[in-house]
Amino acid sequence: MRIVLTNFGTTGDIQPFLALAVQLRDRGHEPVMAFSPQYGQFVTARHLSFVPIGPDMRETQRHINQAWVTMPESTAQMEAILSPLTDLLPAAFAMLRDLCQDADVLISGPAQPAARMIHELTGIPFVSVQLSNFGGAGPPALQSASAALINPFRAEQGLPPLANPLTLDANSPQLALYAISRHVLPRPVDWPDHYHLTGYFFLDDTEAEIDPDLAKFIAAGERPLVITFGSMAGTDPWQLATLFVEAVQIAGCRAVIQQNWENLDIKQLPPQVYPVGYVPHAWLFPRVGCIVHHGGGGTAGAVFRSGVPSVFVPHGQIFDQHYFAILAEELGVAGPPIPYSELTAAWLGSAIQKTMTNPGYLEAAKALGEKIRSEHGVPKACQLIEKLVEKVGFTAAATAPTPTTEARNEKINRRKAFQERRRTRGKEN
Repeated sequence: MRIVLTNFGTTGDIQPFLALAVQLRDRGHEPVMAFSPQYGQFVTARHLSFVPIGPDMRETQRHINQAWVTMPESTAQMEAILSPLTDLLPAAFAMLRDLCQDADVLISGPAQPAARMIHELTGIPFVSVQLSNFGGAGPPALQSASAALINPFRAEQGLPPLANPLTLDANSPQLALYAISRHVLPRPVDWPDHYHLTGYFFLDDTEAEIDPDLAKFIAAGERPLVITFGSMAGTDPWQLATLFVEAVQIAGCRAVIQQNWENLDIKQLPPQVYPVGYVPHAWLFPRVGCIVHHGGGGTAGAVFRSGVPSVFVPHGQIFDQHYFAILAEELGVAGPPIPYSELTAAWLGSAIQKTMTNPGYLEAAKALGEKIRSEHGVPKACQLIEKLVEKVGFTAAATAPTPTTEARNEKINRRKAFQERRRTRGKEN
């Protein structure tokens, strides 16, 4: 099968799709990654096909992250946050539709509203992937703002309006995957049959080089703390780093602080603090005693898998961070969250100390980590995708461009080869 995968967002929104693509490729399929241009090297380094969609969005994403943190929740302000994305919708739609002409299935995250539209117009099999809880309705401001911005373009294409185009209505009517563990979020009893809770999609960067000095620092004493806010770096990295150092000193522990250290004089940091940039979470998290993080879906999943307790610092109106913080507290793997807007060195230092000295948090985290590591989210998702395409095929709608005879035959041959591989695997098992 030729499979197009697309989404918009930060690295945490892209990595799960890479994990899925790698597994699909290993199963004999042809994944094509359609993301913003800045992810090109990230994708091609894993020997996957990459097609850029739209312009480089790094600066736009940075402004969006800051807006999520600082803005109150209102429809007008939510529209201001989302408008840079929706302004690009017509171009993204055209590029993605062209790319899907010779594809067998389209897989998308909720932040790419063009994907469902292409499914509705062409009939291409469509799989949605949610990475966090906001496959539900989402806050009212997000619902109304996204509907106001996206539905006019849907109307231009002759499509009916959606109430929640970036949340619940981003789900596929054929196969909706939730890349979350059932041990964190049990399957709701009212879900339709085509909704599946697969488990997390983890991309383990096994080829990344680990700084030997970092490894020595971690091994040199008691397990340190790690602090990471991912893409949520704030507007003043040095002020935030200073707060972190004060909190570490209050807690009386060592720490690895993961942050963008560009243009910062890290020589001023005390010896019990080790600054790092990118380090694979799969390597780093299991080697520490506590993790302070923002609670984004990808980071939270990596924290849960590590078996290490944590402190959640959810940012602004980013509702999935608050939601995962609540779930973590209910599961006993973290204490009460600290809202970023109220973050102080004293509060953070106290929370770190309590988390690292309470054996109950560690026991609960270890138990949860074992359960999550026993799941196989990506292989399960691949099986569901294969079954969908085998069942429904791709019958193009009348509005879709008519494929050439050569393209039609190529697609038929791919499907025959795919079905033969499934029969062969079935005999072997």
